[in-house]
Amino acid sequence: MAADIPAIAGREKTALLKTMLKPERFAHSMGAARLAVELAGKYSQDIKKAALAGLLHDCAKDLDVKQTARYIKKYRIKFDPVSKKIKALWHCHIGPYVAREKFGIKDVVILDAIANHTAGRAGMDNISKIVYISDFAEEGRGFEPSRLIRKKISSKISLDELTVFVLKEKMKYLIDGGKLIHMDSILLWNSLHV
Repeated sequence: MAADIPAIAGREKTALLKTMLKPERFAHSMGAARLAVELAGKYSQDIKKAALAGLLHDCAKDLDVKQTARYIKKYRIKFDPVSKKIKALWHCHIGPYVAREKFGIKDVVILDAIANHTAGRAGMDNISKIVYISDFAEEGRGFEPSRLIRKKISSKISLDELTVFVLKEKMKYLIDGGKLIHMDSILLWNSLHV
C-alpha cells in the first residue's frame, strides 16, 4: 500500500508544492516521497522527515529566472565552480531556502537532504541518503538503473550499499556523457569506500 504523503507531510505543504511545480515534476516529487517513506521504514528512520524531504527535494526546480535570481541575491548564494557551469544543480543550492521560506521548514536534517539530493556529500546522514536514492529510483523513473535499485530495495542490502549503487550509476552516466562530476560526488564515493 502506497504511503499517504499529504497525511504524513502535510496537506497544505503538498497543495502548495503542487502549485509551484510542473505536473510531471510534482508526480516525481510524490514518487520520491513515497519511496523515501518506504526506505525510512526499512532502515528505522524518521518517516515524517523522509516524507517532507522527499516531497520538497525539487521545490526550487521550476522557479523562473527572476525567482531564481531573487533567491541567489537575497541569500547571497555562492556557487562552486562546477555548480556555476551546471544550472541543473542550482536548485539544490536554492531549495533549502525555498523550503524554509515557503514551507516553514527549519529542520536541518530536511534542509540538508534537499541540498544533497543530486550530487550527494561525504558524511550525509541517513535521511539525506534516503532522499538521494529516492530521487533516483522512484517508480516514475523508467531507466534501467532505477528499476535495478528498486529490486535491490527488497533485498537485505544496507543503506550505504544502495547509496553506492546510485552514485556509481550517476557517475557512470556523467563519465559516459563526458560531463563534469561534482567534487561532492567524488568525496562521497571515496568516503563510502574507505
